[in-house]
Amino acid sequence: MKRRILFYSHDTFGLGHFRRSLTVASYLARHLDDVAVLMLTGLDSAAAFEPPLGVDFVKLPGVWKSGQDEYRSRHLRVSFARVRRIRRELVRGVVRAFDPHLFVVDNAPRGVGGELLSTLSYLRERRPATRIALTLRDVLDTPENIVPHWKKQGIPEVLEQFYDEIWIAGSRAVFDPPALYEFSKTVRRRAQYCGYVVRASARGDAERLREELRLEDRPRVVVSCGGGGDGFALVDAYAGAAPRLARDGIDSVIFLGPDMPAPQRREIRTRLLPLGDRALVFDFRPDIPAFLEVATVSVSMAGYNTVCEVVASGKPALLVPRTTPRLEQWLRAAALQRLGVASVLHPGALSAEAIEHSVRDLLERAARGWKPALPESIDFAGAGRIARRVRKHLAATLARGQSA
Repeated sequence: MKRRILFYSHDTFGLGHFRRSLTVASYLARHLDDVAVLMLTGLDSAAAFEPPLGVDFVKLPGVWKSGQDEYRSRHLRVSFARVRRIRRELVRGVVRAFDPHLFVVDNAPRGVGGELLSTLSYLRERRPATRIALTLRDVLDTPENIVPHWKKQGIPEVLEQFYDEIWIAGSRAVFDPPALYEFSKTVRRRAQYCGYVVRASARGDAERLREELRLEDRPRVVVSCGGGGDGFALVDAYAGAAPRLARDGIDSVIFLGPDMPAPQRREIRTRLLPLGDRALVFDFRPDIPAFLEVATVSVSMAGYNTVCEVVASGKPALLVPRTTPRLEQWLRAAALQRLGVASVLHPGALSAEAIEHSVRDLLERAARGWKPALPESIDFAGAGRIARRVRKHLAATLARGQSA
């Protein structure tokens, strides 16, 4: 019998939630026999990621987060209330038709604007054998912001009422959500630290990349800013440093992100065009881990997936985290700097000169053979540990279903 797993990824901004969920879903499809994995996502560029056999997507209408508790329709010229009704009914319809043995919700316990609440109630009342799990990244925001916000939304009660387990895709040494976000004793017992979830490149990807782009054996800086919606300041500053680096034989590969506004993308491309193949510019490619393999140094923001890929690559890294509208990236970057894993440049100090100084320093250290040492408290076995939790829950679901 096929065991059915449904993922929900709300995807209001950037690529992070979907990419983390897809990494886990793909791992499950490759390593667990007889599973069918369906993903609910609002991400426009989901189709750019080629899933393995056994994984498919259902696209929800897109929404933007315009404030802490405010959303708006991303494409449809209708109110958010109407988009939320459409999304809510789509989620419920898919759950009823797919009838999952396991429902995995990423990061948003209530869903966008509470759109999951009716589905969670349906599963508890009409499908009690179905197990429900929540995945949380390592850092959400400061406790001073998260705790009152969660209490206002009733999230502590939602966690107790609906979720069988919470999977924390991170390390307690970096951040401790159960303690800092004041989980109840009941919810703390359900929390499991699983380690970081990282999408690794496949064997031979780096060599194929060298052949595809005819990459020469030169120092190379890979620059990325996640989805790119707020990444212009970083790539703009780097574009100011790139010509001087190129004159000294240092190549650049810059990823703008699919959400960077078109005028900003055109500006960056125009500025870097005179550098020719010394500065390759891409809107988006799903094989960034392969680019990190051929990099000497990484420059990036500090979103979850980007940091996981950069740190797992073992390359010297400069992180330029965002500090608004929340401090998630800053907290993550600062923790990794304390652990000696990465260098950090505060966005308030961002300039072409500051970027160039930091990059040259990391290149010089790399030339002397230096590599960041990964503490034992940080590992990237998150997908494997989550797979073990999934096996346990699927076995419990089937047992409960047979008993019923």
